[in-house]
Amino acid sequence: QKEKLELYKKGVMQQIFAQKLRFKDENGNNYPDWKRGRFSKFIKLYRGSSPRPIVRYITTNKDGVNWIKIGDTKNSNNYRISSVSEKITKEGSLKSRAVKSGEIILANSMSFGKSYLLQIDGCIYDGWFVLREYEKHYEKEFLLQILNSEFLQKQYFKLSTGGVVQNISSEIVYSTDLFCPCLEEQQKIASFLSAIDIQI
Repeated sequence: QKEKLELYKKGVMQQIFAQKLRFKDENGNNYPDWKRGRFSKFIKLYRGSSPRPIVRYITTNKDGVNWIKIGDTKNSNNYRISSVSEKITKEGSLKSRAVKSGEIILANSMSFGKSYLLQIDGCIYDGWFVLREYEKHYEKEFLLQILNSEFLQKQYFKLSTGGVVQNISSEIVYSTDLFCPCLEEQQKIASFLSAIDIQI
């Protein structure tokens, strides 16, 4: 049943991004045509950074700062990170990039290209980008769906040399194409897809 739902969601997303499946406003009218453009037109990326040598800054103190790593995605639920395995000192955090609960981060190594919604504050190392300055264009839940869609993942592979990738640069991410429906239609799409995610 889970596999069937995942296949159903994949099919629905293909229909949505091909704009064969469209939502209507409360009066039954079509929403405006979607904009399409480079990632760089809609979103800014900021890379994380590590204090070095990192072992000097790892701490078990309660007042330590959450140190968000790619490995912490293993315990993520529905692309949401709410716990970490390590913390760094306040001093170490000053040499890293601070992120807040509610922000979206994108992996540029290992499980590259996958994006996660933070449910904790903390710091990110250079295996992550944090996405900012997109609020004029995107509703957060819709953005998370499009970022993790096959539509975008295929572009990463295509833009990467030989299609075998360990890391993706900001240049690759910025070169991808994104769709941008109006915010109201984005909310409807996100609610529809989130309902399927809950079932999955």
